[in-house]
Amino acid sequence: MKPLQVLTLEDLPALLKCLSPARTRLLQELRKAGPISIYELSKRLERNYKNVHTDVVQLASLGLIDRGAEGLASVPWEVLRAELSF
Repeated sequence: MKPLQVLTLEDLPALLKCLSPARTRLLQELRKAGPISIYELSKRLERNYKNVHTDVVQLASLGLIDRGAEGLASVPWEVLRAELSF
């Protein structure tokens, strides 16, 4: 079993910015496709390569995307759970 990984963001607006609808769709497509290039991902999403690259870099810096040795992107998790405390 993989250890639990926790990503903490300061507030709901930060979470919504991090997981915008376009980024959520990107993560879903990547999870479905398996390890693929950013170029292939941008074609599948019908989005501009530069914008997809920016999203992949940002999501990778948060640990939501893995980048393999060949530069292929993948989603290393099966469930993403958000919790909001007041």
